[in-house]
Amino acid sequence: MDFVSLNESFFPLQELPPSPLLLHVHEILNTEDADTKIAMNIADKPDFFSLLLVTTNAKEDYWNMHLFYMDQIERNTKEYRYHNFSITESIHLHNCLSQLFK
Repeated sequence: MDFVSLNESFFPLQELPPSPLLLHVHEILNTEDADTKIAMNIADKPDFFSLLLVTTNAKEDYWNMHLFYMDQIERNTKEYRYHNFSITESIHLHNCLSQLFK
């Protein structure tokens, strides 16, 4: 996953249709400092949509992961699931999943 500047992070979002999920992503990005680096992964499949947003700022020493997800039903009703993880929580989740899927 490549990190880009805050300004560059808005470009891939322009291809998505307006939605409450997209508004939420914009709200997160609009609260970030100009020094923040962004990584984003979007999966838009017929049966689900997911957006992984990672924000990191070395100057302020933080790293957050935001996961948005919609299945077909949620997409039709314009609802979505949202999870937010800090770096510590992300590492713990990764370790747990690694153990589970050995």
